[in-house]
Amino acid sequence: MNIQLIAFDLDGTLLNSRGQILTSSKKVIKKAIDQGIKVVLVTGRHHTATYPYHHELDLDTPIVACNGTYLYDTKTNTMPIGNPLSVEQAEQVICLAEEYQLDLLMYSRYAMNYIRLNDHMKNFSTWVAGCPDEVKPNLRQCSDFRQLLKDEQEVIWKFVISHPNKDYMQKAIDQLPISDFSCEWSWVDRVDVARQDNSKGSRLLELLKNWNIDPQNVIAFGDNQNDISMLSAVGMGVAMGNAELEVKAKTKFSTKSNDNDGIAEFLNHYL
Repeated sequence: MNIQLIAFDLDGTLLNSRGQILTSSKKVIKKAIDQGIKVVLVTGRHHTATYPYHHELDLDTPIVACNGTYLYDTKTNTMPIGNPLSVEQAEQVICLAEEYQLDLLMYSRYAMNYIRLNDHMKNFSTWVAGCPDEVKPNLRQCSDFRQLLKDEQEVIWKFVISHPNKDYMQKAIDQLPISDFSCEWSWVDRVDVARQDNSKGSRLLELLKNWNIDPQNVIAFGDNQNDISMLSAVGMGVAMGNAELEVKAKTKFSTKSNDNDGIAEFLNHYL
């Protein structure tokens, strides 16, 4: 296999259960870069919440952010490719959250916005506060999401819906028409809601086309349902040992967990 690019999901994959990149992973990634292989982060996160790890790895490649909703160019601080929600779609999601009393995290052009500080947001806020100022994610609390929708220059990439009852949350998102929305589970209690036709796989393929890289020469690592499109789009999609059973069932390759040097062990066979 002529490896030209390696793509990594972050949470549950490149990041261990403590939200850290293992030393073994850093070493093998540097080894890949030294061999001229591109390394790209493909994540459900907002680009400002991805950049601390991008910076830690000393990458210069674009970030595929918000499950492929947009591509963020780290060199120019621009989004050359994007497919955000319409104002009407954003209003639908807000109304749904109000009806079912769901927690929402709204990803706008340059920030992540929330209203209620639930347990997840408390933990996330603590992580944000600990990041160096030069790479600190842009997280802000607001009183009304609809105020952001009134700004004609604003862009809404996606929402993250959360609730402790998974079945109840599934019932809620089933109200959104699949012809308009893409709803993907990104964690056991969180669903990412974006515009239809956005996925990690489709955006990664678009990037590969721009770089004239054959998808068969790409390795990708992931662990959750929102990674399936990416893992199935490339020559070697690898499910982490801690991956969801559905992910493992749809990939030909697997490795150890994100806590047990799974990435390094797999890549060292090919580098």
